[in-house]
Amino acid sequence: MKKEAFQLIGLLAVGILIIFFLFRFIGFDEIYSSLRELNIYYYLIVIALVIGASFLWALRWRVFVKKIDPKIKIKDLFKMMLVGQAVNNLTPIVKMGGEVARVYLLKEKFKIKVKEGFATVATDLTLEFIVDIVIVTVAVILMMIFTSPPTVVYLMILVFALVSSLIVFIILEIYLGYSKLFRMLLWLCKHIKSIKSRESEILEKYTTFRKNFKRSLQDRRMFGEGMALSFSRKGLDVLKYYLLLLALGHHLSFVNIVIAIGLSIMLLLIPGIPGNVGVYEGGMAAVFIFLGVPSGVAGTAVLLDRLVWYWGITGAGSMLGAKYGMDIISRRAHKEGYSTKKG
Repeated sequence: MKKEAFQLIGLLAVGILIIFFLFRFIGFDEIYSSLRELNIYYYLIVIALVIGASFLWALRWRVFVKKIDPKIKIKDLFKMMLVGQAVNNLTPIVKMGGEVARVYLLKEKFKIKVKEGFATVATDLTLEFIVDIVIVTVAVILMMIFTSPPTVVYLMILVFALVSSLIVFIILEIYLGYSKLFRMLLWLCKHIKSIKSRESEILEKYTTFRKNFKRSLQDRRMFGEGMALSFSRKGLDVLKYYLLLLALGHHLSFVNIVIAIGLSIMLLLIPGIPGNVGVYEGGMAAVFIFLGVPSGVAGTAVLLDRLVWYWGITGAGSMLGAKYGMDIISRRAHKEGYSTKKG
């Protein structure tokens, strides 16, 4: 555990160092000058939009969770969503720890089985992935029409296309019930000693998960509601960037903002440093500069954006995660104490 903590701190330190050199390259005086011009009222709206986007995410997740337990309140799912986002922001490489955390909290707080909870999270992420594909496709088309992108952008598109193809393959495997993924699980169960004895349990859980996942996507009402919330979330992102740059005195067209969001989705796919700290800031600053935003404004916009949806969400989610952890420990201790007295 200590090794993982030191690794996390080390990677974040590297990311922060990259940010330092980025702002040094742009010029600290330009960053400071842009900050002095900040319209605080617009920035407060930006903060509200970031919170609103997380709330819409929780609402979309609830579309699938309420099928299992309609009594679960949106405020509980919103808190779990913040915890999940915080874990993802602090997870290097795969960035999937937040999804596991959400499934775990559903199980601990509402007694939802892991296979059912995981199906709701997988369906939720599938809708997010579908919308991301649409946004990136539109952004690439607009970029080819209105700009002359550098070579590195084509490399990003290639990487995104390869990773997306793998995700599409996995989704289709699960949804259509092809045998490749099932055979892979079967092979792992037979060759990994730690799970060999649980082969029937793992395969049964996968089968149940697949049924729940398929049923959620086949429900037209649920799918339509989820997609509407997904596109609404992206709409808030477009408005967020527009107002953020406007708060710094720069106007960027909605076409260019869609291009920026498409490139940001590809940037966040790059593995390595938790939350892509440093990599994302450098990449997005370069994107804004490429789209005609002055370097000082671009660097400041990225800093102010990440201050809310990365550092702010991570801080809030981490505190909620710690509280959930203490509540779960307390509840378990109470149960054990009750069982002892009863015995």
